[in-house]
Amino acid sequence: MPVTSPTLVPRPPILPLVLPRAPQVNPTPLPKLDRYPGRMDTRRDLQREIEDLSDEENELESDNVMIRNRGFHWLIPIGRHTTQLEEKNEAEDDSEGSDTGQSGGGPSINEDGEENDESGPDLDASMEDMDEGETASTDAEEVNDVTEDFEERSSDMS
Repeated sequence: MPVTSPTLVPRPPILPLVLPRAPQVNPTPLPKLDRYPGRMDTRRDLQREIEDLSDEENELESDNVMIRNRGFHWLIPIGRHTTQLEEKNEAEDDSEGSDTGQSGGGPSINEDGEENDESGPDLDASMEDMDEGETASTDAEEVNDVTEDFEERSSDMS
């Protein structure tokens, strides 16, 4: 079915051609040599680069602080009744009010490694320490073995 066209140039196809370009028969010419290849003779301004980097680092740090502190004044975390700012202010008031040096942390631990928690009776008081009996008996057995070995050596020498 012939289609009449007002020009001799054919119309572009309705569906675009998705074929790859045909390979070039001749090799491509080399680019012209630039008088300054890569511009290697120019000097870098290290001081300006250092200042730019410092500015970028400061900006990034301030953005991170803003992200971390978002909602610090107005957001109430789940399960709490006050904002983080109010909790911080209450903690500062508590620390200023109590100058006894006692921290609000967990129970303190003395030199022996035992906790100073007087909240209830000692549940381990009625139990024997089985390790102490073993170490005492094994120490005594080792001393006896050493003395027997010494006696055997002295008798062998005579």
